[in-house]
Amino acid sequence: MNALARPMEAPSGTVALVFTDIQGSTLLWERCSAGMRAALDIHDRILRALLMSTSGYEVKTQGDSFMVAFPAVADAVRWCLDVQEVLLDAPWPQELLDCPEAAEERGPRGLLYRGLRVRMGVHVGEPERRMDARTGQIDYVGRMVNVAARVADAGHGGQVLLSGAAWAQVAGMLERLGRPSVRVLGNFRLKGISEPIPLLELLPLSLADRHFESLRVREERRGNLPEEPGDIIGREEELETLRLWLSEGARLITIMGPGGMGKTRLVTHFGSLELATRAWEGGVWWCDLTEATTLEDICHVVGQALGVHLNSGAGEELVGQLGRALSGRGNALVILDNLEHLLQHVPATLRRWLVLAPQASFLVTSQESLRLAGERILDLAPLGLPHEEAHSLEAISRAEAVRLFVRRAREARGSFELTEAEAPLVADIVRRLDGIALAIELAAARTSLLGVRQIRDRLSKRFELLRSGQRDAVARQATLRGAIDWSWNLLDITEQTVLAQCSVFRGGFTLEAAEAVLSPESGELDVLGIVQALRSKSLLRAGASEGMPGELRLGMYESIREYASARLAETGDSQALIGRHAEHYLAMARELRGPARGGGVEALRRLMLERENLLAVCDHALASWPPTQESVKRALEALVALEPDIASRGPVGITLPRLDRALEQAGTLSADSLLLAEALAVRGRAYLETGQLAVARRDLERARASLLALGEAVREKRILVDLSIVARHEGNVEASWRFIQEACGLPSGKDRWLDAYTVGNLGITEQVRSGAGAAIPHLHEALALFRAVGDLTFEVLFLNNLALAIGEAGRTAEAVGFLEEALAKALGAGSRSGQAFARLNLGCCLLDVDRPAEACEHLEAVVELARQLGMRIVEGCARGELGRAFLVSGALEVAESHLMSATSILAQVSRWHALRFALHLAAVQASRGEVPEARRGFSALSRAPEIKNDPVLRELAVLLYATVDLIEARAAAPGSAEAERSRGEVRQRLERARNVPLEGASSDLRGWLRLLEPELRTLE
Repeated sequence: MNALARPMEAPSGTVALVFTDIQGSTLLWERCSAGMRAALDIHDRILRALLMSTSGYEVKTQGDSFMVAFPAVADAVRWCLDVQEVLLDAPWPQELLDCPEAAEERGPRGLLYRGLRVRMGVHVGEPERRMDARTGQIDYVGRMVNVAARVADAGHGGQVLLSGAAWAQVAGMLERLGRPSVRVLGNFRLKGISEPIPLLELLPLSLADRHFESLRVREERRGNLPEEPGDIIGREEELETLRLWLSEGARLITIMGPGGMGKTRLVTHFGSLELATRAWEGGVWWCDLTEATTLEDICHVVGQALGVHLNSGAGEELVGQLGRALSGRGNALVILDNLEHLLQHVPATLRRWLVLAPQASFLVTSQESLRLAGERILDLAPLGLPHEEAHSLEAISRAEAVRLFVRRAREARGSFELTEAEAPLVADIVRRLDGIALAIELAAARTSLLGVRQIRDRLSKRFELLRSGQRDAVARQATLRGAIDWSWNLLDITEQTVLAQCSVFRGGFTLEAAEAVLSPESGELDVLGIVQALRSKSLLRAGASEGMPGELRLGMYESIREYASARLAETGDSQALIGRHAEHYLAMARELRGPARGGGVEALRRLMLERENLLAVCDHALASWPPTQESVKRALEALVALEPDIASRGPVGITLPRLDRALEQAGTLSADSLLLAEALAVRGRAYLETGQLAVARRDLERARASLLALGEAVREKRILVDLSIVARHEGNVEASWRFIQEACGLPSGKDRWLDAYTVGNLGITEQVRSGAGAAIPHLHEALALFRAVGDLTFEVLFLNNLALAIGEAGRTAEAVGFLEEALAKALGAGSRSGQAFARLNLGCCLLDVDRPAEACEHLEAVVELARQLGMRIVEGCARGELGRAFLVSGALEVAESHLMSATSILAQVSRWHALRFALHLAAVQASRGEVPEARRGFSALSRAPEIKNDPVLRELAVLLYATVDLIEARAAAPGSAEAERSRGEVRQRLERARNVPLEGASSDLRGWLRLLEPELRTLE
C-alpha cells in the first residue's frame, strides 16, 4: 500500500468494493505527458485524502486505477460522491485543462466537468480474503471481485455505478448520503458474468445535470416483446390514454372490443414502447392465453413468458408461486392477451396477483370486462373512417382505416398505389367494414388478385371474401367468420338467440325497441339482462343517441349483424320477428308523422335515428313473395313516413327505387287508395328534387286525381302547390300561377303548415312573375307561419327564399343577415339540404358585394353537398354562380366551363335557371372573343318565350348583349361610324340597366353593370 494511505484494517465478511479508473488516460498521456504526470499525482492525493476520513481500505492500485474495500456500502458510496465533487476544484495543470478530454464544461446549474474524469463502480458481497505474499497486504479474490470490476468498467468518466445488490443496502439512506441523483439504468450483461446484473447511476445532487451515453455493456432485455414496436396505424389517442392511466397508478386496465378490432396489436405495440422506456424494472411481459383452458394452463403460460420455473402443484398453489415471483420483480407490466374464454378463472387469479405483487401492473385484452375493483376499461373503437363528405384522394387518405388498407395492400401487391379514382371505392370498403382492423387487413390482402372495385362489389359475400392466405395465422384470425365464431361459441343458447334476433334492427335501436321486438321461444325473457350481457361481451355497441339527450342507443357492427342474420336464417322462423319489428317502427312513425311533417325538431331527429329501421321495414316487406296487401302497406307506409327526413338530410333519391317497386306491387293488389295517393305524391316530390320534372308532374297529377275522387281537398291543396313548383321549374310561369291560385282557393283544414307552404310558394311565383317587391310580403308571412308551427326545415328554406328576394331587391346586407341565420339553424338541426340552400345564396350575396373568393368557398362546398344529396337544381345553380364568381375574378375560361356545366344540368331540371345561365355563358363567350358563338347563343335565347315574358331575364338579356357591342367597338377603326355605333349601343344598354324598373332588377344585372361600366370608359 502507498505510504500516503491511512493504515486501516481490511474488512471481512460482507464487503463493499469500489473500483475506479480514469477515462481516456492513454490519450491524455500522449497529448500532455508532463501535465498528465502532475495530474495523476493530484488524483491520487485526493482519493487517498478522502479515504483517510472513512473506514475504507486501499487494497491496491494498478496504473491510474484504485481498488478500495469498505465494511459498509453507504461508506463506499459517500466516498465516491465526495471524490466526484472534490475533483472539480483540484489545481489541475493548464496543459491538462486545454485537452478536450479534461476541459471544463458547465451546465445550467454550474460546473459539470473539470480535469480528470473518473469512472467508479460499487458492488457488495463476500469475497475471499487473501494475504499478498509480496506486499504483505490483504487482497480480495472471487466472483464478487470480478463483478465489482466489471461494474466500474461499464461506466463513463464522471459516472458512479452501483450494482443492484449495492443499491439494495443504501436505498433507504438517501437523506444521509446528501440526497444524490438516482437513475435506474436496467439489467446488463457483464463480461464473464453469467446472469444479468442490475445497474443504477448515483451522482451528487450538484452534478445531477451530467448526462452520459449508453453504458459500455449490452443491456439485458427485460421482457419478451420485440425491441422494435413495429408499425401501427392510428391509435395515438388510445396509446396516450394507456400511458396516462399507468402514470396515474392504475394497476389493472382491460382493453375491450369484439374480435378483429386490433386489441392484440395495440397491447403488443404499447408493450414494446414501454419496454424501450426502461421504466419497468421488472420488465414488460406478454402472455398469449388463446389456447389456455384451465387455471393450470393460465399459470404455465404466464410462468413460461416470465421465465419463472413453477414447482408442481394445484392451480391455486401455482397462482401463489407466480404472485411471489412477480413480487420479487418489483415494478413490472404484465400483458394478459385474450381472456374472454377464461372469465371463470381470471378475476380471482388477478385479484391474488394484485395483492401478492403490489408493484406489478396488468394490461388485459378481453371481449368482456373482469368487473374487479380498480379496473379501468378502454373500449377499443374502430379505426377512424373517412368523413362522409370526403371525396378527394388527399382527404380520404388521411383516415386511419384507409391508411391501414393501403399499407396491407402494398404488402400483398408491392406496386399498389391508391389513386384519385380508387380512393372513394376504398373509402366505401372501409366504411362497410366498420373500420374493423382484421376485416380491413383481410380485404386488403385480396388486392393480390382483385382490384378495389371487385373487392367492394364482393362485400355482399364478405365471409367468403375475407379469408387470410397466411399459413401461420391463428384460426380465429384467419377469417372474419372465424373471429366472430369465437365470440358466438362463448355465448349461452339464450344469448345466441337474442343476438341472432338483434340482426333484424338496422342503424341501431333502443332498449325499448328491443323489449318490444325480441322474443325468444324459451318463455319469459329478461331483455335488459341479456342485452347487457351481450354489450359486456362487446357484441353490441352502445352510445348516446344523436340529438336525444339522456338516451342510450344500441347497435351492432355490420359484420356481426350479417353473421347474426345468417344464424337467424338458420332457424327458419324469422317472420314473426320481422312482423314485430314492422309493427313497432310503423307505430312510432304514425305518432311522428304530424310533428315530423311540421318540421318538429325532436320528431325529425327521431326519424333520422330510425331511418335505417324504417328502410328495413320496407325492404323486408318488398322481399315478401308473393306480395300481400299487408306487405305492400308496410312498404308504402314506411316510405311515406320517411319523406320529412329524406327532404331534410337527403339523398333524395334513396327512396325512389323502393317507391317504384312498392307502387308496382300495389298495382297488382287492391291497395289502400289514400295511402297509394300519398306514396305517388311522395315519389313525385322526390322526382322534383332530383330534377326529373316530367315524371314528377305525372305522379303528382295521378295523386291529385285520386285525392279528388276521395274528396280529400286538404291533401289536394298540397299537390297543387307541388304542381305549381314543377311548372315554375319548367319555365311555364302561367301554369305555375294557375296552380298556386287554385291551391289558395282550397281549404287547409286548420293546417297552418299547409297555409305557410301555400303562401310561401305564392311569393316565389310572384317573384318570377312580378319581381322581388311583390314576393317579399308573402315570403315574410310564410316565414312567420313556419316559425309558429315549429318547422325548422322549412323555416330555413324560407329564410333562404326571403333573403334571395331581398337580395334581388338590392338590400344585400339585410339578405346576408337572414342567410347567416339560416345557415346557423341548418347546422344546428343537421339539415344538409338547408345548409346547401343557405351556402348557395350566401355565395350569390357575396358576389353582389364583390367578394368572389369567399363566394367561391361557399359555392364549391355546395356543388359537392348537392351532388351527395342528389339535388340537381342546387348543384346546377351552384355551378352557374361559380361561373359568375370566376368571371368577376377574370378567369374567363374557368367561368365558361362552370357555366356550360350549369346549363347542361339545369336544362332538364329548371328551365328558368338554365336560360339565366345560358345568357351568362353567351356573354362570357363574347368577352373571350368568341363572337360568332356568342351571337348564335344570344340569337337562340332571344326567341325563347320565357325571356320575352320574364322581366328579370328580359332585362338581363338586353344588358348582356353589350358584351358583343364592346368587342365590335374595339374591332372597328378608331373614330369610325361603326365604332361610334357600337359605343352608343353599349351606352344605351347600360343606361337602361341603371334605370330598370323594380320587377326587372336582379343581382345578375347589378353584377354585370359593375363589370361593363369600366369597359365602356376604356373606349371613351
